[in-house]
Amino acid sequence: MINIFTKKIEKVFLEKKPPKKIAVAVSGGADSLALTLLLHEFCLAKKIELLAVTVDHKMRQGSSNEAAKLGKILAKEKISHQILTIERKEIPVSNIEASLRESRYELLHNFCLENKIKFLFLGHHLGDAAENFLIRLFRGSGLDGLSTIAEVSDFKKIKLVRPLLDLEKDQLKSFLEERKIKWFEDESNKDEKFLRNKIRNFFETFEEKNLIQKRIKNASDEIAKMRDFFDDLLLREAKKILKFSREGFCFLDLKKLRKLDAKIALKILALVAMEVSQQNYKPRLRELKIFYDYLLQEGKFKPRNFYGCAFEKHDEKWLIARPQKECEGFYFRTILKEL
Repeated sequence: MINIFTKKIEKVFLEKKPPKKIAVAVSGGADSLALTLLLHEFCLAKKIELLAVTVDHKMRQGSSNEAAKLGKILAKEKISHQILTIERKEIPVSNIEASLRESRYELLHNFCLENKIKFLFLGHHLGDAAENFLIRLFRGSGLDGLSTIAEVSDFKKIKLVRPLLDLEKDQLKSFLEERKIKWFEDESNKDEKFLRNKIRNFFETFEEKNLIQKRIKNASDEIAKMRDFFDDLLLREAKKILKFSREGFCFLDLKKLRKLDAKIALKILALVAMEVSQQNYKPRLRELKIFYDYLLQEGKFKPRNFYGCAFEKHDEKWLIARPQKECEGFYFRTILKEL
């Protein structure tokens, strides 16, 4: 397991000079704690500074106490540790799981920027990849949602690295047990009002749980290959229908858009909307389809907002913008940087 882990980390830094310091998100669970210790050994060998960061969301009684105990465990291993806190007033009353995840990532992102860290390591493992697939499947996701979790992905100005995706949680627990290090079990993981917990408990009913999870991960990997092929085709088409002005304006050729396959057109619209509005998630497919159908209509078009963007007709082209209330006109961000 250690050899697999080391090779994955070396692969991440293969084309780049190893950074002077990296960060790891650690909750105290077996997965993130094992990741932290594995990274610690790697960083010692490579002379890289490691910063472990815990986000205390205070949703569970005793979470602050656990964070403090975790700090003591890491201190014995001579690992730098810092606790970030989500303020009580910022804790949502609805859609709690997704909202807390966004708040957690935002805190971790800001911490990395403040400390000039470009790599944040996360403890997602094989079980998480399988759970994520089923969650997206139940919610009716397409290629993007059903594709495997990326081992390395961009999040604003930092990179998220998940080197444990091919490792079982049982392997991570054994790693900690061999070193006589205790981890914390989150009691909220048993609360089946959350879909992820229902799926996690469902896996536990199978004797061949790990084999099933591997098969799901393999299927998700194959879907990712299909997605990448589709994305390559999409980018080629996007180059044909998108034009940019020196001022940063983006023009979308409506006539050419209408000739595209609907799936490609929808994805181009989604990516443009995400880039212009600077949001991390795609628009909901239902709302996107409604807007797309509106764009396909012949006749006079009135300026319209969608997903934080303003769409305005201009000489048979679509002018795509994000409204700026303090300005009279619309100002654009760089859209689809890879184009």
